[in-house]
Amino acid sequence: MQKKQPIQNYYYHQAHLFLCILITITTISSYVHMTRIALAEAGPSFPRQEVNSADRNIIQLNGKSDIQTKVTYNRPLDKSAIIQRITYFSDGKTLNATLWMAGGIKHDPSIYGASIMAYGALIDTDNNNATGKYGVDYQKEIQWNSRDKTWNTILFEYSSPTLFRTLDIRKNYTGFFKEGERYILLPLNLDSITSPSTFRLIYYAVLVYNNNSKIILDLTSWIHIPPEHFTLFTLPSNIVVSQGEQQDIGIQLKSNEENTPQSASYSPAQIAGSVKVEFNPNKLNVSSFGIAPAPFRITVSPDAQIGQYTIPISLNISKGSIFPSKALINISNFNLPITTKHYVTGNANLTLSVIEPPALGERIKDFWNTYGSPISLVGAGFAGAFSTYVFDHIRSRKERKGR
Repeated sequence: MQKKQPIQNYYYHQAHLFLCILITITTISSYVHMTRIALAEAGPSFPRQEVNSADRNIIQLNGKSDIQTKVTYNRPLDKSAIIQRITYFSDGKTLNATLWMAGGIKHDPSIYGASIMAYGALIDTDNNNATGKYGVDYQKEIQWNSRDKTWNTILFEYSSPTLFRTLDIRKNYTGFFKEGERYILLPLNLDSITSPSTFRLIYYAVLVYNNNSKIILDLTSWIHIPPEHFTLFTLPSNIVVSQGEQQDIGIQLKSNEENTPQSASYSPAQIAGSVKVEFNPNKLNVSSFGIAPAPFRITVSPDAQIGQYTIPISLNISKGSIFPSKALINISNFNLPITTKHYVTGNANLTLSVIEPPALGERIKDFWNTYGSPISLVGAGFAGAFSTYVFDHIRSRKERKGR
């Protein structure tokens, strides 16, 4: 029996080792699986972005008659409902946005005659105007409750224009502004809207004075998350410029999103040095987006270094969209589509190559390849006309001799 003891110990240790390995593999597999799930559920992550809101988005109504009127700034809180800029970034879990307003935010808007004051976001997670409330699937809002004298935050989900459910509500919400400061913090938990990999949203502000004497509404165009990417397309597609040469090209801007910007202005970073990239001085520096190319002129000095150059181009892009008013505010006599507009800045690169100037023989060859056919055609026509003239002259002489 004592001789069998080492064998039993051997199998015991082997079984124990196998069990430890199995537990380790199972733990690692579970960890990898959970990591994959966590990565799959995370939303888009990107650095700080900025949107410049346009003044034309501001709508003022006479709440008693529901008629749109000219925008005025004659009440204390008017500018507190005007969005000037939006800055936003995401860590993949939360979309952190700051609404920069034209006027300071007040702790108690009721003191200044407001019955309703709200800041929020309308979210479209499936890019489908036929779902939710006129395309809006979720709504996140921070609103002033004039009855309780508190700020509350609320999150809705819409299945139709009339059917919705409240996903979250927090009363006596604080910490999203400072008294008199001109900004609103509006974070959005991406998990609460199913952590979509791509979506779009509109930020807005609403102000209603007592007795509906005046209503102010301001909103941005659709903002895409993650941010759009822009690419420069040139004609010719491959830009090759010789030393000492000047060349005119056309540039068009393309977006990875379906809704193309309305227009764009360009600011090349390199307008001096051995390789200059600038707008054609005889043309405007604004191009109708997607229709007419923007005219650029490239000038390369004779002593420019041969090689490939990447020129950064700063972009100021106009974005616009049409939005149904009833998706945000339900007023019987105001049921018109709202045309919104905002501006975003971006960057794109223009790539070109600088080469040695061609030799004399190559220039003659290129010249002949370009103009040889027209010259040959003109020459053939001249030769034909000249031979006809000769033949006519000879025939005339024979006729005179025959007489």
